[in-house]
Amino acid sequence: MEFILGMILFILMIAVGGVRGAKTFAAMYGNIIILIITVFLIACGVNAVAVTLAGCAVIGVVILFWINGVNIKTVTAFAAIAAVLLLFAAVMLYIGSSSHIQGFADENTEEICWYSPDIGLDMRQVTLAMMLTGLIGAITDTAIAITSALFEVHENNPELTMSELFISGMNIGRDIIGTTTNTLLFAYIGEFMTLVIWFREYEYPFSEIINSKVFCQDFLQIVSSGAGCMMIIPVAALFMAYSLTHRKPHDTEEDTLSPADCETADSNVNDSSAS
Repeated sequence: MEFILGMILFILMIAVGGVRGAKTFAAMYGNIIILIITVFLIACGVNAVAVTLAGCAVIGVVILFWINGVNIKTVTAFAAIAAVLLLFAAVMLYIGSSSHIQGFADENTEEICWYSPDIGLDMRQVTLAMMLTGLIGAITDTAIAITSALFEVHENNPELTMSELFISGMNIGRDIIGTTTNTLLFAYIGEFMTLVIWFREYEYPFSEIINSKVFCQDFLQIVSSGAGCMMIIPVAALFMAYSLTHRKPHDTEEDTLSPADCETADSNVNDSSAS
């Protein structure tokens, strides 16, 4: 059944996206492999935060450069993503340690009762790694949306200053805040609904719900992802506005020419020489 569903997804992506749809499908499975390698390295005792940041960087490279190519839009989006990830890694490490949400909750006791609790890992780092992994997809989508829109704004209005481009980027960001936040909400709502049903069935008092570790873990995951999407908007807008106003005049959207373009350019040169 999984194979059939995967083939249906592949066919739909090819039908809608063509070559880019095929590259997106390949990138999706490539990112799954990256996540598996990341989890394996964490289980082997490698620093969870460092491994996750490296894994997120590779995922960003695959999503941005493999699918969309190397150009000013993707390079600037990647720089903005790296800045936000590093900032949130520091902030969330402090918040996670202060709120004591690391490790398993009492509600997980039945699931792990047959396993040894001595796994030799820093659960604070593991919790942070989970938050960063949930953050990378959302901020990548928002970052490329901002940089691509600002590129088109600059192409149609090349006389705009850096501050004007930044304001345009913020206006674009405000338009996509609602859809991005709701996307995150519905991405987590399934697991959160299960948790609510659990609390309802066992008649948890409200004070115990808001202080339970499992609730705080899910709530902090949602809040951190939402805050990351809000933070990436001004960062991506600022980086892109600076890149567009300080790039060299001969810089273009794409870094390389296709073979057909090269043949056309050569023929034009030959015609000019002959004339």
